[in-house]
Amino acid sequence: MFRFKDSILPFNKTLANSLKKIYGIGEQRGLYIANIFGFSSYYNVNKLNYYFFECMVAAMKNGYILEDRLRFIIKSRFSLFREINLVKVKRYDIGLPARGQRTHSNGRTPRRNKIF
Repeated sequence: MFRFKDSILPFNKTLANSLKKIYGIGEQRGLYIANIFGFSSYYNVNKLNYYFFECMVAAMKNGYILEDRLRFIIKSRFSLFREINLVKVKRYDIGLPARGQRTHSNGRTPRRNKIF
């Protein structure tokens, strides 16, 4: 069982897909990290040994902002934007689209998909 902070990587998936469980790593970053260490996109996690996993963890810690640090940065940016009274944050708090999308027929979608 491989664990990165609070995330447990599932054994039955490919390496790139299991790296997506880590907050801050998506599909492209997972594939990139796997390719850096010479693993194909179809390499399974149960074939991975502990040494390569620790090398990946060291590379991810040094090269990317992940997990708690990323969450803290996002929250601090939103609190800064609230202090400035940006319209984007006000619309986000209400649950409306913030990037100029149409709200006449499309405004219900962001209200259904609340993140926080």
